[in-house]
Amino acid sequence: MRLLGVVLAGGQSRRFGRDKALALLDGRPLIDHALAALAGCDALAVAGREWPGIASLPDRPSPDLGPLGGLNAALHHAVAKGFSHVASLPVDSPTLPADWLAKLGDGSAHAAGQPLIALWPVALADGLEAFVAGGGRRVRDWVAHAGARAVDLGPLANLNHPGDLDRLHR
Repeated sequence: MRLLGVVLAGGQSRRFGRDKALALLDGRPLIDHALAALAGCDALAVAGREWPGIASLPDRPSPDLGPLGGLNAALHHAVAKGFSHVASLPVDSPTLPADWLAKLGDGSAHAAGQPLIALWPVALADGLEAFVAGGGRRVRDWVAHAGARAVDLGPLANLNHPGDLDRLHR
């Protein structure tokens, strides 16, 4: 398996109230935690924003499509670069087990309750392009359409509000 790891970091962080990717946890921005969780991948990219030293992927086919625009960009980038799979992580899930990728296996799979913590074969690229072009924006609808299986990775943090981050500090 040749694996592209992508951090989905293009959101507007409305509920969080500030740029979530730059929020600090243990003295490091959340985006750095996500990139570290993808360290086992063959290459890394960030979808939806620029980040120094990492390939930047603009949402596809246009901005403001939500996380599926970033995932669509990542899948098509992976196809163009000869990767077989994309491992995706939202920028706000810093508590992954070290073996999360191994637990997802090698087919379409996602963390139970967290559909953006996932592994996607690049064969899904054209299907996601069509899904988004047809107006699809809901991640859970895409997961069902793609037939991705849910895998229990244990309790995972999902930081939607500043208080969620504060609870991790305690």
